[in-house]
Amino acid sequence: MNLNYNDLLSAISLALDVQEYKNMGHARRVAYISLRIAKMLNLNEEDIKKIYYSAFLHDIGKGDVYEDFNTDEWWKHSVRGSEVVKKLPFGKHFSEIIRYHHENYDGSGYFKLKGDAIPLGAQIIFISDQLDIRYTSLVGKEREYNIRNNIKEFIKNSSGKMFNPLVANALFELTRQEKFWLDYKYFDIKSVLKTVEPKDTISIEIDELEDIAEVFAQIIDNRSRFTYNHSRGISDLAYHMAKVIGYDEETRRKIKIAGLLHDLGKLAVPNFILDKPDKLTEEEFMVIKSHTYYTKKILKEIGGIDDIAEWAANHHEKLDGSGYPEGLKGDEIGEIDRHIAVCDMYQALTEDRPYRKGLEPKQAIDIIARSVKDNKVSRKSFEILKEVVC
Repeated sequence: MNLNYNDLLSAISLALDVQEYKNMGHARRVAYISLRIAKMLNLNEEDIKKIYYSAFLHDIGKGDVYEDFNTDEWWKHSVRGSEVVKKLPFGKHFSEIIRYHHENYDGSGYFKLKGDAIPLGAQIIFISDQLDIRYTSLVGKEREYNIRNNIKEFIKNSSGKMFNPLVANALFELTRQEKFWLDYKYFDIKSVLKTVEPKDTISIEIDELEDIAEVFAQIIDNRSRFTYNHSRGISDLAYHMAKVIGYDEETRRKIKIAGLLHDLGKLAVPNFILDKPDKLTEEEFMVIKSHTYYTKKILKEIGGIDDIAEWAANHHEKLDGSGYPEGLKGDEIGEIDRHIAVCDMYQALTEDRPYRKGLEPKQAIDIIARSVKDNKVSRKSFEILKEVVC
């Protein structure tokens, strides 16, 4: 299984960006700025790659919504992220950069590291992150000319305090280039990155892909105490169903991965909706329905796993066409899609939710049986599910 590492990390950054408190394209823009600074400083190719990859992942620790994002605890996501990335391919090389990407050059940051004690990659990502945060906060409030001047002043005034003077000077020189700004604010930053990014294609084996899926399943399920282990539960159910059916081991493992990633798009759903104890309004349900769209969009960004993307994203489609997000009907819904759909129904029904306690297995089976009768879910998938859980 050959996956392009740049595409993999770009897709991961998209998954992080769809979270309710992030601005879309943030990680990609930070990656672009960081890459340009690293090249301006004439760093070697290996260091440039590490910085570029770390930039995509710098906010991966923000997946835990239980963190209290106040002025005293802003640093927590950096610590968490530095541990999370160790579970990703080559992630151990990015851990320290991510851990210290909010340290101030003068030693006034949380960890009190000063000057060259802060990894250079962390210093580059910090200034890139701050530029993007400042720029996006001013869009719509100031004219473009004023925004650029504001940022240039910010870089100059923060040199030697927040930022390494060498790094600040490199970025300041970049801000003199019109091309830098036009690339940075271009509507399709991904296409801009394609022209400058490191050209790495690495071979990802099924075990490594499963490790990546486990990381994101944990991030997804941690968003709400009501979905703890939800993705892993569906993954296990789907794997055992695949075993009963007689799929080969590679297909079973891919189905397991699809189960882990099926709710990836829920990162786009605000927690006040996920944890709402009352019935959702039509507008809130509209937002919920978007999660399957984002799941497919993010997974297809990776390339090379389109089958997994389809299986993961189609778990709310119904045989009678009443499902979402595409309203697929009958044979338009694949066999494995149907299996994961009944797994999702069973797992959701037997788990606690903000508005009810989890049902007993027999009650859940009875409810799914009614959906079979109404031609919404597959009878074949239902019978195999019963064989696994009963």
